[in-house]
Amino acid sequence: MKKIAFAFFVIISISATAQRVETYTASNGITYHPGDTIHLGKGSAPNGDFLYLQMGGWGAAMTSNSYNHDQNNIGRAYAHTNVILKKIRQGKVKGAQKTIFVVGGGNITNYYLDIDPAIETCEVTPCSKDSGTTTNSTSIADEIAKLKDLLDKGAITQEEYDTAKKKLLGQ
Repeated sequence: MKKIAFAFFVIISISATAQRVETYTASNGITYHPGDTIHLGKGSAPNGDFLYLQMGGWGAAMTSNSYNHDQNNIGRAYAHTNVILKKIRQGKVKGAQKTIFVVGGGNITNYYLDIDPAIETCEVTPCSKDSGTTTNSTSIADEIAKLKDLLDKGAITQEEYDTAKKKLLGQ
């Protein structure tokens, strides 16, 4: 409960004082930009709810009270769905740099995604438990570099390259 309340506090603090940035390279090695699709894994709470994806904007204001911050956590029904990155905000909370994504899930409400802890707990995929590796222990970045080399040599088409890259990135 304390962890959930702290996550909510961090997100609200960042939202109020954060700087907007245009790109962010997350702990999973992916560089995110507004407009990108982010793939959700499953919630990391014991009941399957998301700890690092929370309702934002008017939705949070309408449902929030000072005693129950975890009611803004998004439920497990969002597992294995996509959200669209709208804004990237960075700021300091208790001296530590935090990055929060403002994302949309296809409805009127925006959501706040604490990206790096979400990756660490596999609420966002690919995640740190994937270790950025494929089944043969070659990193995803190495695999993409090999594909690019094949493309540059004319061994594969641009379409084949794009398809294989999306598959590696879990898109």
